[in-house]
Amino acid sequence: MAMHTNDMIVLNPQLDLDHPDDLDTQTVVACGHIGPLLAEFGAGPADIVHLRVSYVNTGEVDEDVYRARVLELMPGLDGAVIDMVPFDRLVLPELLVEICTYAMKAQDGHRLPRKAVTQDTLYAPERPLAHGLRVGSMVYTGLQSARSTDGAVLHAGDAPAQLAVLLDHLAATLDALGADLADVVRLNLHYDVTLPDDAWQRCLRLLAERIPGGGPALTAIPLPRVFPDGCAINLCAWAMRGDDGTRLPMQRHPEGRTAPGPLLWRQTLVCEDMVFAGGLAALAADGTVAAPGDHIAQTRGTLDAMEASLDACGTSLRDVHKTNSYYVLNTVQGFNDNLQLRSDRFTKPGPASVGLPLDALSLPGQSIEMEAISILDKDAPQ
Repeated sequence: MAMHTNDMIVLNPQLDLDHPDDLDTQTVVACGHIGPLLAEFGAGPADIVHLRVSYVNTGEVDEDVYRARVLELMPGLDGAVIDMVPFDRLVLPELLVEICTYAMKAQDGHRLPRKAVTQDTLYAPERPLAHGLRVGSMVYTGLQSARSTDGAVLHAGDAPAQLAVLLDHLAATLDALGADLADVVRLNLHYDVTLPDDAWQRCLRLLAERIPGGGPALTAIPLPRVFPDGCAINLCAWAMRGDDGTRLPMQRHPEGRTAPGPLLWRQTLVCEDMVFAGGLAALAADGTVAAPGDHIAQTRGTLDAMEASLDACGTSLRDVHKTNSYYVLNTVQGFNDNLQLRSDRFTKPGPASVGLPLDALSLPGQSIEMEAISILDKDAPQ
């Protein structure tokens, strides 16, 4: 249910199966699990750095109101960042929310210094949430949406224009925390599934132009809706910069996938003790999806790709602490088969894992995409 390696604590997604189709009660129960799990490591809500709330919203939930409710249920937060991700459904028919939690606490029990910033250029989440948070070498930014300070959507429906605003905002937030876009190690994009391909290609070109170097580990997921109406794309990012301000070396595999296109930054990146695998899929040599429509074969191929990329970076599946799996599946049995395939590839106790169903992914014929976060135990024997 939880792991503490070096300074990072990763909790398995918290959920409630006893109150079907009741979003508020499920949220109360899920939030109630987080504190006791953190306490097992001598930590608490004040040590949380990032909350990720995956929830069902087919248009009836006001995300701003719901986010305020999550905050009400999580007293004691101190500058954490959050991303709220709406889905049409979760893995079980009556499940409406899963909450993933990342926290940071030193192994000897002392609380790590934190610096949180909130910019005045875009819509700000309710305090004590922040746009960005730095703890040691880790820099976290929460979900960034192209909204003015009063909540109005900027450039409604225009994903490239919105992304340009988001990257400006992200750069300013990172700068306030002593980092820049070249320090981004993990980038998650969520975009409207109806986004035209030419607009998506413009977004990819903009990313390649604005983020220097080899780029982060990117996972880009098409969603049935992006909140609020008019938002076509949003992002959240993690970055790393040395405590003394020096830029940290990064190793990537494979190198060279930086040209704008569907394979942009589908890579594994190692920085210090952190490993980020983004956008993993079962791909043929020409970059197209292998075994289109065959979910079992694609799941195996995606896990093969994860294992190979980690091995090339000097790590392994044993080091994986968290996986997010996005897949095109419509039945509980299909999910169970997928979960069994994924579970069989990891040695016990295995990573925290969440599986999120969608009707489509970013590549034609693709039925699964995975991202992973690993932490290399600095005290483990080499």
